[in-house]
Amino acid sequence: MVPAAPEPPAALPDPASPAMGELLVDAWRTGTLVLPLDDDASPVRLPGLHRSVLPASLSGPARVSLAGVGERFAAWRVIPQENAPVIVRIPHVAPAELHQDLADEIAALTLIPTEVGPAPIAFQDDPAVSPLGHPYVVTTEVPGTAAAPTAWTPAHLEAHAARLARLHSLPAPGRGPVTLGPDPWAGVAPGPQSLLAEVEEEAASWRADHGGVIAEHSLDSFLEAALHRVAAIEPQIAQLDAFVLAHGDLCATNILWDRSADGGDVPEVRYIDFEWAQGDDPARDLAIIGGAVHGGPWYVPLDEDQVDAFVRAYVRERGGHGEVPEAVRDLGALRERMRAWTAYERTAMLVHVASRASTRSTHRRVLPVLRGTLAAELGLDG
Repeated sequence: MVPAAPEPPAALPDPASPAMGELLVDAWRTGTLVLPLDDDASPVRLPGLHRSVLPASLSGPARVSLAGVGERFAAWRVIPQENAPVIVRIPHVAPAELHQDLADEIAALTLIPTEVGPAPIAFQDDPAVSPLGHPYVVTTEVPGTAAAPTAWTPAHLEAHAARLARLHSLPAPGRGPVTLGPDPWAGVAPGPQSLLAEVEEEAASWRADHGGVIAEHSLDSFLEAALHRVAAIEPQIAQLDAFVLAHGDLCATNILWDRSADGGDVPEVRYIDFEWAQGDDPARDLAIIGGAVHGGPWYVPLDEDQVDAFVRAYVRERGGHGEVPEAVRDLGALRERMRAWTAYERTAMLVHVASRASTRSTHRRVLPVLRGTLAAELGLDG
């Protein structure tokens, strides 16, 4: 007999609250968090490509703990009595604030190599039938912990370069989301698309949503400088032949390090939180880890020589996974695109941090550092 999904509470608990932990325990106990794959009545959609990762039992006693709270998701560790832990990620922002549908994230996870990140188990994007009253994603757990930006060594960078090259061995036809179904790239128009048009649209959105913050912190010059930097590489983007499955948000907090399987000095590295994953320019993932523009727990401070060594290690490792496209082999062009992606991504983060600085002490502390390093990169007065 299929268990019925419990009625969600009238007042939905915060995704990071103890009340949500209690809901998770109850949903696992009753078998409604992840229902059997052959259950046509299941309110939970499963990708159907990773059945081997499902726990042997989908119900029973379990313990839960809050694994972390990011900018958009709260992550819970569910530890069944007889099975390996799973991770349940629940958005704590409005659906409009998510970069893409949860189904697109799950679809990307069906493609990644097992050594790169978690395997998808289930997702639910309709809060009306969710046993938690919220959308959610369920994946296998990735062991390890994030390293503080100042703790990164050249060995960490080289290991990250190798793992990123493995992820990028998966080609994409263009920029756009992965979708569930027989053709994961059905929703992506082949060939290059304008990055400048995207950034112009995003900048207009930032001004509409955060105009007061942008004026208060004098950020308009940053937006204009980012647009100018992206416009300069638009001819490259128009000829790009190197699209890959990209993570899209590979800052330090989304890179986990665990004990090396062979007992070596450098831990094993894997990635989490694929909410931005899509077909994209590989330069995007290379740029996000850090460099001259940094601040907070997200970005690793790197000088020019360290960035150069990281990029060269990545290109070398790409060679071990097949032919390396010209847009990747050409280090000068690759670095130009990385600088444009840095201008775009860090400006977006600067607006985001500034918008939360009045209510979050962490963002308030980060704001002057991020602003100052980005201003130096863009040639602006701090």
